[in-house]
Amino acid sequence: MATDKSSAPKRHGDSGVKRQTIDRKRQKNKRNDAKMETNSHPQTNGLGSSGGQTSVVSEQRRCGFCHSSKQTEGSGPFVAYAQGKEVTGNVDNFSNVIHVHLTCVSWTPKIHFKNGFIKNLESEIKRANDLKCSSCGKKGAGLGCYKVSCVKTYHVPCAYDIPGCRWDDDFLLLCPEHASCKFPSEEKAKSGKKDTEKGKTFSSYGKNLVLCGSGLSSDEKFDLVDFASSSGAIVSIFRDNVTHVIAATDSKGAGARTYKLLMAILHGKWILTMEWVKACMEARKLVNEEPYEVLLDNHGSYGGPKEGRLRVQNNAPKLFNNLNFYFIGDFLSTYKADLLNLVTTAGGTVIQTRDRLLLSSHEEDTKANVNEVTLVVYNADFSYNPGFEDETALKCRVLDEAEDLAQEVGCQVVPHIWILDSIACGLQPSIPRH
Repeated sequence: MATDKSSAPKRHGDSGVKRQTIDRKRQKNKRNDAKMETNSHPQTNGLGSSGGQTSVVSEQRRCGFCHSSKQTEGSGPFVAYAQGKEVTGNVDNFSNVIHVHLTCVSWTPKIHFKNGFIKNLESEIKRANDLKCSSCGKKGAGLGCYKVSCVKTYHVPCAYDIPGCRWDDDFLLLCPEHASCKFPSEEKAKSGKKDTEKGKTFSSYGKNLVLCGSGLSSDEKFDLVDFASSSGAIVSIFRDNVTHVIAATDSKGAGARTYKLLMAILHGKWILTMEWVKACMEARKLVNEEPYEVLLDNHGSYGGPKEGRLRVQNNAPKLFNNLNFYFIGDFLSTYKADLLNLVTTAGGTVIQTRDRLLLSSHEEDTKANVNEVTLVVYNADFSYNPGFEDETALKCRVLDEAEDLAQEVGCQVVPHIWILDSIACGLQPSIPRH
């Protein structure tokens, strides 16, 4: 990963690579998101630019909501449903398949998941097809402004491209005209506080800041919005123009390894605790960020945020420069999309097909590729078991398949967690031996 989210269309991801990603609507169903907490914006999200970035077009399928065949950062990847369940692989084996963008389906109000089945998909598509998007004017706009009196409704990818929209983690949206209104989570936090607005004078010391929250509680979200309002800063979903990610931390000062945080590391953003926000409000000016930088994550990785900042600041090669990745085996489709986005954002190259992998292994080395390394990546989360196979047998099969392929093409094998750990610490750990 939502209609009103102050975070943005949700995506996913974390785990060594995080993000989480990993949608909250789907988390209710045991998603593989414990490791990659999916975040909040539509991500195909490779995070990096806005929905206007390079897109992928599929002539074979169109989204049931926005009717587009393109995949952009704002739309997320395509997912397919048949008889109420997500289907992967060759969808020709199923009848009445419905294709939708991940963010379109995640942020449509009445859609939810129960016991592995998606609920209200057909009825919500029908409802959306009666509504015209307030941005592009075409039908299929299922995401409306949270303000009850507002009649604006959008395609999720269109809303993603509107800088003034505000998103909330409960899948809610506020249009630019009503962006100053409060989401339920913010109202709840506000009700338990004293009225701090009286006597407050507006300042513009934060006018160049674009803030993005990650894993914040209701009270912390309220404080972040309050800080932005009083300083002239903007609270946004994660985009290239974000300057500071404000992250929740535990008693040890560790931040949750979410997709959003991993993307922030790769983009060289400041990743700070809420204490920095409080210090700025108390000083009525921006204070030095370094003492408040989050350096540890809840998986024990240290130093990634600083390493990421310095890499971007010094214009150094990207973390996965000269690395090629081929993913083998079963992955939850949305989780894999997050992994692919993280890899490409980090400068890696994804080899899409086995044939291409085999072909590249037989090509003569050239000056251009002499330093390249190819890795076969398998899913190390053996709890994801679509075939209900014995976990021990599954582990042996997955490792054998990955190692056999790697031996055939002359490359190395890594678990998907290796990708996440590399980003979280800002360095490439040694490649594990099996």
